[in-house]
Amino acid sequence: MKKIVLGGALLLVGASILTGCQKEEKKDSIVGKWALENYVYTFNEDKTCEYNAAGTIMKCTYEIDGENISILYDGNTMAWDTTFEIKDDKLNIKDSLGNDTIYERQK
Repeated sequence: MKKIVLGGALLLVGASILTGCQKEEKKDSIVGKWALENYVYTFNEDKTCEYNAAGTIMKCTYEIDGENISILYDGNTMAWDTTFEIKDDKLNIKDSLGNDTIYERQK
């Protein structure tokens, strides 16, 4: 009987740990809306995105490989490749000159 109770307890602890990890991954996910003043990126789960540059809307798709992101804007044949980092509710994307551009997660 002790083995069954211990096994059940271990199963619950393991499930709790995995659930906690999944929530953390979602929090660190790029999916969602990110804003910097009048500039807003919206990244969707299906790898489509949209960039609103002060009212000029550009549709795009994206791919992520580790800390690298590749964004292909509709109408372009070459993707923009850069690095990014998510920390708390801040998304840091390096601009074309290598400078930090920090967007805040919109709720």
